[in-house]
Amino acid sequence: MAITMLLHRAPLLLSIPSSHNLISSTSSSSSFQTLTLTLTLPSRSSRSFSLSASTIPSSCSPSPLFDISPFLRSEYRPILSGWLCSAISVCCLSTAVPCLGRVPSALAAASPDRIVRDGLRLAFLLSLRSVACYLQQAFLWEAALGAAYRIRVHVFDRVLEQDMGFFEGNGGIPSGDVANRITTEASDIAETVHALLNSTVPNTLQLIAMASQMINISPVLSLASGMAFPCMLLIMTYLGDWLRRVSNKAQLTGAMLAAYLNEVLPSMLFVKANNGRLIEGFRFQRLAHDDLMGRLGKKKMKALIPQIIQVIYITGLLVLCSSTLALSRTSFDMSKFFSFVTSLALLIEPIQGVGKAYNELKQGEPAIERLFDLTRFSTKVIEKPNVVDLDRVSGDIKFSGVTFKYAENMPLVLNELDLHIKAGETVAFIGPSGGGKTSLAKLLLRLYDPTYGTILVDNHDIQDIRLQSLRDQIVLISQDTMLFSGTVAENIAYRHLTGTIDMDQVEKAARVANADEFIRTLPRGYETNIGQRGSLLSGGQKQRLAIARALYQKPSVLILDEATSALDSRSELLVRQALEHLMANHTVLVIAHRLETILMADRVFLLSGGKLKVVPKSSLLPKDGKQASPELSKLII
Repeated sequence: MAITMLLHRAPLLLSIPSSHNLISSTSSSSSFQTLTLTLTLPSRSSRSFSLSASTIPSSCSPSPLFDISPFLRSEYRPILSGWLCSAISVCCLSTAVPCLGRVPSALAAASPDRIVRDGLRLAFLLSLRSVACYLQQAFLWEAALGAAYRIRVHVFDRVLEQDMGFFEGNGGIPSGDVANRITTEASDIAETVHALLNSTVPNTLQLIAMASQMINISPVLSLASGMAFPCMLLIMTYLGDWLRRVSNKAQLTGAMLAAYLNEVLPSMLFVKANNGRLIEGFRFQRLAHDDLMGRLGKKKMKALIPQIIQVIYITGLLVLCSSTLALSRTSFDMSKFFSFVTSLALLIEPIQGVGKAYNELKQGEPAIERLFDLTRFSTKVIEKPNVVDLDRVSGDIKFSGVTFKYAENMPLVLNELDLHIKAGETVAFIGPSGGGKTSLAKLLLRLYDPTYGTILVDNHDIQDIRLQSLRDQIVLISQDTMLFSGTVAENIAYRHLTGTIDMDQVEKAARVANADEFIRTLPRGYETNIGQRGSLLSGGQKQRLAIARALYQKPSVLILDEATSALDSRSELLVRQALEHLMANHTVLVIAHRLETILMADRVFLLSGGKLKVVPKSSLLPKDGKQASPELSKLII
């Protein structure tokens, strides 16, 4: 009973907002609509997922095929080779049909020489056609998969170019949904592309060849057989649109499932520690069931359409038989009639192929649209055409009248903030959570642009500096240290992975960061794979690797965002010693709550309500056993 009630309290809701400003194109951003799927779960442990999928109204936007056409053109060689093989295949088939029509008369005449001659000719033609068909499929699959590969690379490059607003906040896309689009839905596009390539030229050639054979044999029977085709095309069009809607629903439910798994699997420690197995099992069951129903509906639809088309074929054959009976009173060459029936059967094959390709297109259109939607988000952080490169900066930083908020309908995070940090100076920021400390670091890295005001580095507006050049000069070390699956050396030399890793510099950086000692205890030292997100290392070891990575990069400006929090006393001591080595001769912005870390700074500021206030270091130290400022005592530990 409890299970039944729990599932009934978790409905799957589909909401379609009437307007938004998340997705834009060069033509008109208002032509897009966002579909948001929200999973509402029990109130005690509610969680929701928002999946955005833009839809382009057919009345004002081109077909999704226009999106993939540049990638198809880059695969022109295998496409032309495949189509050449299809022409050879159709030529063999067209030549074999008259030979096949003469088989009954040859058998009736009981002429061994003629039977052997025609049989060998047929065997040669059919064998050549089989080879041509194989090569056709091989070349066209090479083109389809190659195009899908290029699309994946293009989309991922565009995702990497997006600013942080693409990933964060209410307008962000869940990382699991992005991964699902670039992997699963890109594979669906490969299937669609192959179906289109395999149906356009090859099926058209076979259709023309077999129709010509039929008209040449009997124009009257050809006209009677062709009467069913317009009806069949109308039905295929209607069913194809239906399949597109069903496929779009299946794509969204699959994306929801991927987004959920991407969230829950990295949180397995929390789930197990809080006995969350049962509730997460119910959540997964619900999402998996929705995915099942969506995919089952799509498969049923794909199975139904060929059967409906088959009924039309059978009706056409009945008409053909009736016509044959009507003509049987007159002289009609049965060899020609056999050739006609063979041509008709081979004519049906390309029509079926066109129908299947149309179904694949309608099934693949939602995947194409959702994948290319990732490239249509407008990037707010735009690099100017005449930007400058900075080989090295001294680290002089100025914030002049900086005002910032994450969205129009959200409150100000920073309000007309002014600050000058001299080169080589260490400045600490304290304040309540959500007060804008990390936002200040994001603005300096130009992950966002301020709403108003300017930020200068060595008297250069950061909007006039090339993004890569700016970020080469700044290193962020945060509380949530991000390491990647790979070796220790690869993580330390992260920014230089496209070139040769300088192992001497890697080891020197590790020694200064107090990381060399524990690295050498690992099974393969610097060549040890540390697992996904550095899962084989402790928190302190991860932080020291992050510091070693910063030392290897040789930046001018350091941002330490709670770099020593959540560590035990010994790990904190080792990390603080490493930080002292790292901070020498650098401009440093420290965001911290720990008193020991704050006191490493030359100046301390309180950031609250979007405003900065200078805090004397003496006010942070206890006097007569009591904290000098009760207000500050809540902000430091």
